[in-house]
Amino acid sequence: MKVLIFGEALMPPAYIPRVRYFCTYLMERGWQIDYVLEASGHEQYIPDGVRAFPVQYYKRQGRMGKLEWLLKFVLGVLFDYKGYYFYRKSKPLWEKENYDAVFTSSFFTFPLTTACRVSRKLRLPLFVDLRDIAEQSPDDNHYLMHKPPKFLGKQLFALYKKISVYRRNRVLKKAFAVTTVSPWHVQTLSRYNANTHLIYNGFDEKIFYPEVKKESRFVVSYFGQVFNEKIRNPRLLFEAVQRLKEKKNPFVDELTMKWYVDNQSRDIINNMAVEYGLEDRVECLPFVLPAQVLEAMNKSSVLLVLSNLQTEKRYFGIMTTKFFEAIGANRPVLSIPDNQDNLSLLVNEAHAGLATSNVEEVERFLLEKYAEWKQNGYVSGTVPESRRLDYSRRKGAEILEKLFMEK
Repeated sequence: MKVLIFGEALMPPAYIPRVRYFCTYLMERGWQIDYVLEASGHEQYIPDGVRAFPVQYYKRQGRMGKLEWLLKFVLGVLFDYKGYYFYRKSKPLWEKENYDAVFTSSFFTFPLTTACRVSRKLRLPLFVDLRDIAEQSPDDNHYLMHKPPKFLGKQLFALYKKISVYRRNRVLKKAFAVTTVSPWHVQTLSRYNANTHLIYNGFDEKIFYPEVKKESRFVVSYFGQVFNEKIRNPRLLFEAVQRLKEKKNPFVDELTMKWYVDNQSRDIINNMAVEYGLEDRVECLPFVLPAQVLEAMNKSSVLLVLSNLQTEKRYFGIMTTKFFEAIGANRPVLSIPDNQDNLSLLVNEAHAGLATSNVEEVERFLLEKYAEWKQNGYVSGTVPESRRLDYSRRKGAEILEKLFMEK
């Protein structure tokens, strides 16, 4: 069996792990894969065995590069220039080959239209995987490489978003099947294609697995970016620890909060630590390398998963990959705040820990895990093994392959 994939650049391993795993799993099962992608200079990160066809789209740097981006952005809004460009440039690859299916994975719109045109040309079933969609977030410029000029940015983006969603929905209606990342995404996209299925981002079962590691301190760890409090808000943790400090609870003396974050997130966390008088309980560290994530997770007593505030501008169906990696390591999860969305529901469904917006509940959870740590030197995970493996990327890849075979 042979599949033609259209996707974005596969850069360092932490980038688009979902698509990378799909490729690896299918090749293990005997599939041949041709992958058309945007050239990035990182082609060395493409999985071994994938026949890649990089297409250079942006060719200039500096000020000329920004002008090139703006010109192609406008052409894309008006004429789907990028979609047609990749269709033409990739034609030498696919017009002489025989495939069983066309598959594309997108974080907004590109390369949906290209894959759709090729599937029609080759008379092959189209499978679409959507990791992010416009409706999930009010963060308008999140999907753009550069910000448009202020005098036309807002209006131009509004047009871009409207046209992109329209094009996306046309493609979805023509797809044999659609996969996406959360129950909310499934519900939303099912309006355009009834054959829409859930595949969580999941964890790589070859990398993430439980290990018992005793530590001399009670460690609460966070991996990733904080961005801002509207998207990811750690205040409940700081409030709970501050309250325990005021009560002179010995928990605080044996606690370290480790934050594996970027520089911007580090500043947010350090400022918050000062605000709550907890500077001596906070340790900010650089992003941990993929090969070292498991050990750092398994040395943690509790893993923190941050969500967004309930506001008039909602974020829907956000299912951070770090949550699934926490399930893979089977570390107790503290998810704050509880935004009553799919992530919080899954914390409870998987018996992974606590999702809450209540500071007293955070206190009780920390003290419960602290008591276990004091007795055993470590804290056990609570996700049953059969349930844990249900959230692996292998499980997701099995769903995708089954859909391919149903065509």
